[in-house]
Amino acid sequence: MTARRYVVVGGGPAAAAAAAALSARGAAVLVVEPGLRLEDDREAKRRRLAMAPPEDWSPDDLEVFSYVKDRGAGLGQKRLFGSEFHYADPGQAPRAIGVGAHPSYAAGGLSNVWGAGLLAYGEADLADWPIGWEELAPHYAAAGALMPLSAEHDELAAGHPLFREPDGALVRSDEGERLLSRLRRHRKLGARGWTVGAARLAVRPGRPAPASGCVYCGRCLEGCPYGHIYSASQSIDSLASSGAIEYRPGVLVERLSEAGGEVRLGLRDAASGEPSELVAGRVYLAAGALSSTFILQRSGILPEAVELLDSQTLYLPLLWAGTPAPRRGDDRYALAQAFCLLDSPAVSPRTVHLSLYGYSADLPARVRDLRPGLARMLGPLLERGTRQLVFAIAFLHSDDSTRITSRLEGEGFVLEAGDRTRALAAVARLKKKLLHDFTPLGMLPLTPAAEIALPGAGYHYGSSVPMSAAPTSRESDLVGRPSGCERVHVVDAACFPTIPGGPITLSIMANAHRIATETAGS
Repeated sequence: MTARRYVVVGGGPAAAAAAAALSARGAAVLVVEPGLRLEDDREAKRRRLAMAPPEDWSPDDLEVFSYVKDRGAGLGQKRLFGSEFHYADPGQAPRAIGVGAHPSYAAGGLSNVWGAGLLAYGEADLADWPIGWEELAPHYAAAGALMPLSAEHDELAAGHPLFREPDGALVRSDEGERLLSRLRRHRKLGARGWTVGAARLAVRPGRPAPASGCVYCGRCLEGCPYGHIYSASQSIDSLASSGAIEYRPGVLVERLSEAGGEVRLGLRDAASGEPSELVAGRVYLAAGALSSTFILQRSGILPEAVELLDSQTLYLPLLWAGTPAPRRGDDRYALAQAFCLLDSPAVSPRTVHLSLYGYSADLPARVRDLRPGLARMLGPLLERGTRQLVFAIAFLHSDDSTRITSRLEGEGFVLEAGDRTRALAAVARLKKKLLHDFTPLGMLPLTPAAEIALPGAGYHYGSSVPMSAAPTSRESDLVGRPSGCERVHVVDAACFPTIPGGPITLSIMANAHRIATETAGS
């Protein structure tokens, strides 16, 4: 067995940032992960689409696209080019009781299907953290350099600074321009605790396309054939192809232990199930908050039952009252158009984040799938009706959300939701606030149609081994080392002290980059 100085476990955003930081400092880095990829037939169609502009796409190749498919969890799961490979189970998926969280074993993890939202945490978000903005700022910049940034200098910067100069701004649709203009024009929103700005997205905005940026085909939520929406697999693949890191997919890490100044990792081949062992000088757990927690529990580093924190998610449609429907064909891009941040003690002492989306090409199909009764009622008016809607996705702070218990049972895990009273009360206050503040703008929240996501279904969770300046037995130190560990660092959201509302990926990457930078060479 050959000792590896640094081993990064995982292939998602935290792994990409940690590997980049370590390799930049000359470290010998091995990245291990299951690394599941899009099926060959779908990948072939994606490549064909990527070689042509949208107007030349064939009907046969277009069949690769899909839409959110209900799987009994209330809101369904997003597919990528018609595939659910990013949710595939190589034998380690937990049993969920009232929980919507699900680990990913795909190359890039859930960054394959994320909303691409980028927003650095502000000082208020970090109030309960043992590190602040000054410690994270240079690592936000470094993590941001790994991906494209479509953003504007606007009102959001006061509380959430831009971590680097944007590459430009995506061209919003007429609907998106009207939306942002209307929100900015109503000054009373500011007095009522709202801060409004353009969405910040990890999307390549350049024109013309496809070589240099977004082609505005409106298919963002189904998959970008050109790769203009960032996935962590892009960074891992780039580092591996340049020789900066060694990359070994097809590997499941099940447990680890420290002894004699090294770390031993118990591995299993993802395809054959064959066990093996790897020896490392230092390990960075970046497998995603769930998988990293499972590894620590199997290893006896965390107890058999441990709690994770969640950011409660709410999906809410708003009706454009008295506003003409967007022109057919004016879809532009289907990701978030605007970010709205709410600071209102009447709702929560913590900031609430809203991402606002407009019409997208697959929206009628989603309504048919998720709301068949509503679709039947609208009949031929379904297409026009969905064009009159704006969709809000709200994220609450973990203080206003439900806790999730991860429990080890034999070699498997059970995820179970705790009491939801606090979360449901916060959601009720938020819906009341939205009705009061947005209705006068001609944007009527359709609260009876709201979907309150199951705990974990928004995929913003973590904190099973939170960082602390004075860690206890179930916490980690400021570089993510669980109590009793010297050479194991948790660098994904499992080490977050809290889960603020809003985009989480950039902050995961910044913190992972910080930990890797501070421990490189040690």
